[in-house]
Amino acid sequence: MSLLASLSREFMLSEEDLLSLIRSAPRRYKVYEVDKKDGIGKRTIAQPAREVKSLQYWAIRNALRGLPIHSAAMAYRKGRSIRENAARHAPQRFLLKLDFQNFFPSIKAGDLRAYFSAHNPKCWTAEDISQLERILFWRPKGTKKLIMSIGAPSSPLLSNVLMHDFDKNVVAFCSKSRVKYTRYADDLTFSTNRPNVLRDVKEQVERLCKTMKHPKLKLKEEKTVHASRGGSRRVTGLVLSNEGSPSLGRDRKRLIRAQVHHFLTGNMGFEDAIKLRGMLAFVNSSEPDFLERLKVHYGHEAICRITDMQTG
Repeated sequence: MSLLASLSREFMLSEEDLLSLIRSAPRRYKVYEVDKKDGIGKRTIAQPAREVKSLQYWAIRNALRGLPIHSAAMAYRKGRSIRENAARHAPQRFLLKLDFQNFFPSIKAGDLRAYFSAHNPKCWTAEDISQLERILFWRPKGTKKLIMSIGAPSSPLLSNVLMHDFDKNVVAFCSKSRVKYTRYADDLTFSTNRPNVLRDVKEQVERLCKTMKHPKLKLKEEKTVHASRGGSRRVTGLVLSNEGSPSLGRDRKRLIRAQVHHFLTGNMGFEDAIKLRGMLAFVNSSEPDFLERLKVHYGHEAICRITDMQTG
């Protein structure tokens, strides 16, 4: 059964109406900008319209689910967390962190076509793949390119699928040097107990980025970090202690305690309260023991007022 026929049966729409929707899907996005986490520059968010989002959820269930994702990929996966990503590197002495430049927008519709051509040639026809491209990728105004958007529900899973070959190649040369590698979205982390190895690893990653055509990625040089146990080591926002475990760090814990106090005494505005709620969700996923200590100190119900969790 063709992709169009499957969609028609799922949504009870004619193939003609669906084809019209799919053709216009890359333009049906709400676009806005938000500040980047580092406070430098803006990040463009493109959220698909409701009808396009429905098609993307269908694609997640029927076209993307079950496709291989490398074990080095840690983000957007059930059972994986920021804490687990950091924990894999905590026992190691030396650390290298790399970051991709414009990760999601660098992944284009042609990368999906190349992936299916290499890995699943009989799964979908050329016409099916063309329609999947329009369902899953966004066309920015004034351009002809179809790119992955930050804001589409399909982008996280799709990025992991299309990065499988990259991750596989990186693991291949890292294993030869006894280097651990994980990727959390666009954050690449490498660690080892062997000195003077990670600089060679960076050169190999740069070489891979230059030679790989799908997807075509580039490192953000200013985000490159080399660290060792003699200094501060952080992975995806967590501090790696010399004892070999990830932690929020003393300074962040002190700030969180102060913010909780401000909230409970009525000295916090709505927007800051929303940010605190998000921070406590991060605490719950990265160092849940600290969240439990907050509940003991301030009271379970008090903390649940912030997190919007059900009590009792």
